Amino acid sequence: MSVAARAVTIPDGVEITNSFDVEAITAVDIIFAAASLVGGFILSRLTKRALLRFFRGVDGLPIDAGVLIARFTGYVIILTGLFVALEALGFSWGPLGAFLILALVVVFFAAKPVLEDLGAGLVLQVRQPFGKGDVVDVAGECGNLVEVNSRTVVLHTIDGRRVHVPSRTVLNSAIRNLSIERQRLTSFVAGVEYSTDLDRARSVAVEALSNAEGVYADPPPEALVEEFDDSTINISCRFWHAADLLSELRARDEAMRTVKRAFDASGITIAFPQRVLWRSGEDG
Repeated sequence: MSVAARAVTIPDGVEITNSFDVEAITAVDIIFAAASLVGGFILSRLTKRALLRFFRGVDGLPIDAGVLIARFTGYVIILTGLFVALEALGFSWGPLGAFLILALVVVFFAAKPVLEDLGAGLVLQVRQPFGKGDVVDVAGECGNLVEVNSRTVVLHTIDGRRVHVPSRTVLNSAIRNLSIERQRLTSFVAGVEYSTDLDRARSVAVEALSNAEGVYADPPPEALVEEFDDSTINISCRFWHAADLLSELRARDEAMRTVKRAFDASGITIAFPQRVLWRSGEDG
């Protein structure tokens, strides 16, 4: 049986023909097409296994990255087997190829975020800017790293949340691995009255910071006059502490309370906004 050729005439007079002869397909073609499909699946599995064995022996390459590469290679082999099978059955690659290209373009744009995450996940797993259990600050989230999978970076934050950050967002953001730092610098501002003796205020603040629990003595803490604000002169209190996030929170709390107690004991006032109102026509 054969399907007759069909002709379509378009307005400019150009005639396009397309034909597909079923009788031209032989038993050998069918067997070859079936063998191409089956062979593609078998070769895909064997190749994935071989690649996984190979990648396990590569130092510094995470197993997740090897799995991702092996899967992608397997999909390419299966698609190749499918194309060979269609070719054996006599499909014309003219219209079919145009359709496949159009379909691939649509799929690419629809799946672009997923593909970007997969690529970024692979880069992160190969570069390894952080490891499991590290305290990571990235894309506005800070917590212990749970895992880096094919699409997301999973963090367990200090407030008990499990956050999945897209890999492409992580790769395009500044990454701070707090676990590889021995210590970090933190600061806060204390605003004092304009009548305050600044040299004395700085000396009191430094002494208080030096006695605060969790504040390192080396490098020593500092108190620096930062700016003249509307109602206060702002003193920046700077100190070093352990690098992890919980130590930062505790050291900051202790440092601020200690400075406040020291200022109170020394008669130094931490000022608040004040306004002077003048009435029109009022004497004095």
